Amino acid sequence: MTRTLILLLLLAGLFCPVLAAPIALTDDPMVIGGGARPIGMGRAFSAVADDADAPFINPAGLAGLKGPQLMTMFTNLLGEVYYTEYAGAMPTTFGTLGIGYVNTGVSRVTVPVGSSFVYADYHDTLLLLSYGTPLSRFFFYGRNLYAGLNAKIFSRGWTGGYTESASGFNLDLGLKYVLTPYLTFGLNRQNFLPMSLGGVVKLSSGAEEAIAGVTKLGVAVKPIPWGGKVLFAYDVDLPAQSGRPVTMHFGTEWKVSPNLTVRGGLDQSVDAAAASGTSWNPAFGASTELGGFRVDLAHHPYYNDPALANNYISFSYQGAPWYALSGEIR
Repeated sequence: MTRTLILLLLLAGLFCPVLAAPIALTDDPMVIGGGARPIGMGRAFSAVADDADAPFINPAGLAGLKGPQLMTMFTNLLGEVYYTEYAGAMPTTFGTLGIGYVNTGVSRVTVPVGSSFVYADYHDTLLLLSYGTPLSRFFFYGRNLYAGLNAKIFSRGWTGGYTESASGFNLDLGLKYVLTPYLTFGLNRQNFLPMSLGGVVKLSSGAEEAIAGVTKLGVAVKPIPWGGKVLFAYDVDLPAQSGRPVTMHFGTEWKVSPNLTVRGGLDQSVDAAAASGTSWNPAFGASTELGGFRVDLAHHPYYNDPALANNYISFSYQGAPWYALSGEIR
């Protein structure tokens, strides 16, 4: 019980449990940062975003996909909190359609209710409907400038000894600029819809919570002398709400062989115990692929404590490019 209570406090910034009183600001479960590949790069991925999990980082990355893709990721945070992601993308002649789903929570946790404690289960889910396309689809320019949009439906709550539920809606808007195959830039404004226009989580008790917004800016470089086999990425997250710190992310990836890729990074995240504080944590990962199938592994500690480390595993499938979309850039 004690371990679970500590865990909930540490992850309060992620799950924002709805206990006795309304909370003014709630976080997005996407804060974990996509599949095992971006996590292994310290979550420096907004200018990369070239997989099915692009909606979790930057939906504009969907526009560069040439064939259908699928991805699923699993982890168990500190042995207590389950966390799964599912994503799929389908290029079409009118743009790329994507869908993502996050399911997370904790079972049989002690929850303070008044002067006593009860057992309850907490769940937090997110459904994304995404679209990405080059701007040249609508204008006479922008062939290398991609745009993407997420429509997000939130659902969370407690069941068992304590009952509470909440649902909400918001939008993300992303851009990705492919200056050259060796240099790209990314931008994603997450949860930009204000409360006045419906960007809110509504509790069954009648209270409302704003959804924390952030602007992610990134750059990714593949040094030409290394033949595009090495990737360096940098992201900075600019919070929309005051009182939250700016955070940064560094990542690198090296394609050792056609079937093996290794990666690492530094991830700066907001401390759960103090929303104005941050901590730096290393991240490591590797991938192996065969044909269109790929397995990604990542290891990521949290809060400067190696004991609070998590392992992530993703399974991905990338289909063959469709005949109409087989060029380098649409």
